[in-house]
Amino acid sequence: MKLTKRPTTFSYFELLDACKEPGCPICRLGQRSAQRHLTSLIYDGVNDVPLRATLRDSYGYCHNHAWLLPESGESAPLGIAIIHRDILNTLRAQLGEERYNKKRRTSLRAALAGALNPDQAADRPDSTRHLPQKAICPACERLLEAEHLAFASLLEALDKKDQPMRSALESSAGLCIHHLRQGLNAARSQQAFDALARITEAQLSTLIDDLDEFVRKNDHRFR
Repeated sequence: MKLTKRPTTFSYFELLDACKEPGCPICRLGQRSAQRHLTSLIYDGVNDVPLRATLRDSYGYCHNHAWLLPESGESAPLGIAIIHRDILNTLRAQLGEERYNKKRRTSLRAALAGALNPDQAADRPDSTRHLPQKAICPACERLLEAEHLAFASLLEALDKKDQPMRSALESSAGLCIHHLRQGLNAARSQQAFDALARITEAQLSTLIDDLDEFVRKNDHRFR
């Protein structure tokens, strides 16, 4: 099927709207998708068997998304209690099966490094760790999926010189450094790479000018 000149995916139009709001538009779409997942969980997903299995494998939601659960609906307390009772029962059963093994011993520094860098820890075989996490936080998974769709729409639009998307990105707050890095690395053409880089340079220049003026006005010589 031949692509139209302008992308028409749902995420394309969501991205245009996100560019009108404060902050990084990619972050906003990812966070919105994660929040939708949490709200859906509280309203009709507490008894979802596959989701409950995933939550047991991930030992629940990550720190950030677990704290968002109480804000996901009026019935959140009961839903949270049911979900975490299941997770805690699973953890208690698994903990009862764990045994000390000198070969598995690791230094405190290495253990803390793994906690601070979960991506690196995930690269190590599960057999070398106690209580291995078999799945990622479901809300994080939704967040990453939404970011992937948003990036695909953004880079495709920039590659095709889509003026509405370019104008929306230019008038936005721009991408955060994390998503800027990802976007530059994922660009499939010189056109998309240059557009993203040049738009961001202009936004940074404007921000630097604003900060320079703020600093100048706080100088006692100009008060």
